[in-house]
Amino acid sequence: MAINPVNADLRLAQLLGDDLIAQAPSTTSPAPLGSAAAALTGDKPLSSNMFDDVLNKTIEALNGVSKSEFHANQMIERYSRGEVELHDVMVAQSKMSVMVQMAVTTINGAVNTFKEITQMQI
Repeated sequence: MAINPVNADLRLAQLLGDDLIAQAPSTTSPAPLGSAAAALTGDKPLSSNMFDDVLNKTIEALNGVSKSEFHANQMIERYSRGEVELHDVMVAQSKMSVMVQMAVTTINGAVNTFKEITQMQI
């Protein structure tokens, strides 16, 4: 029985937490790294600049937080008109609150990391 080397796409999927791709048996030859990354990021191939990729994903995530906030505000308006129940409004508000807290924590961590990098002596 021969041991196959770790497929780069499979390892990337494992690192990013994509269980469906990570558990798929690798019967074909290793594909280019960009194809797995494109599958994991919504069919958008990664560019050669990792900073651009991270920045673009961050912007997409912040747009998701903004959409969640808009949805929660709509739920409040709909509740005031009697169209939805209070528990639906509370769930939407809680989801939005968690998303905002996570975004703020992530941004603060990124800013602190950037500060540490810029203060490193070469």
